[in-house]
Amino acid sequence: MEIRHLQTFITIVQLGGFTKTAEHLGYAQSTITSHIQILENELGEALFDRLGKRIVLTNVGKELVPYAKQMLNIYKEIKNITSEPNGVSGELIIGAVESLSIYRLGKILKEYKKSYPKVNIILKNSICSDLRSKLHSGELDIIFTIEPQIMDTDLIVKNLKDERMIIIGAPDADLEFLSTDFENEVARESIIFSEKGCSFRIAFENYLKKKKIKYANPLEFSSIEATKKCVMNGLGISFLPFYTVRNEIKEDSLKIVELKESFHKFSTQLSYHKNKSISLPISKLIEITLKNSSNWK
Repeated sequence: MEIRHLQTFITIVQLGGFTKTAEHLGYAQSTITSHIQILENELGEALFDRLGKRIVLTNVGKELVPYAKQMLNIYKEIKNITSEPNGVSGELIIGAVESLSIYRLGKILKEYKKSYPKVNIILKNSICSDLRSKLHSGELDIIFTIEPQIMDTDLIVKNLKDERMIIIGAPDADLEFLSTDFENEVARESIIFSEKGCSFRIAFENYLKKKKIKYANPLEFSSIEATKKCVMNGLGISFLPFYTVRNEIKEDSLKIVELKESFHKFSTQLSYHKNKSISLPISKLIEITLKNSSNWK
């Protein structure tokens, strides 16, 4: 007999049916039936009488109701021992790409620290591939990346938001060569890449290769903010998430080019290893992240 079996039993009593209980708890109806059969086998008595399409509690079922409710209340109190803010403590090592640390995670971490001040947070920035590698090695507890959909059976991945990726230039930059149908076009602006191995750079390089756009002596920066400032100052063009340049575009400090060909779809994703024990600090971070990410623009 398990707590979930008692929860199923009480939910059936409250909702009046197996089908409604399955929908409410998110189980298959066969699972609901199995839970009740396990309870009936252990008690040696039926809990419900099936009267046509109706179910009615047997005498044993009626007697079980108060005990089941009592056990569920005790279980809830036991969980509250460690679910109270003062009970959440320890160390949380987070990995994230720089742009997410600057533009997405601030509000999340502020709410987290306010709710769970006893948790020591360590935030490490790197490129997506490096973050995933450190997740596999156990150096990081959880990571936030922006890249095409992660296909890794060893990781639990939650897609937080599909992101718009754009090519940006200074207001007077010549970006027409990017949208022409001519092959072997020569770039009329310098190319500014992010560091090697970065998902942004890989996508931008692939796009230029596909368009057969020739370029020489590209610039390379590891900082999103440095890249943005250099583009604004007319040093070249680059490829960044829209959320990092939204304000500059609105202020006409940067411009974008509308492309006929689209890049691979990029998404902000939260990931952790499937074999890692999900501690209370990690589960609370996931909870706060999912709540906040639903409001991202």
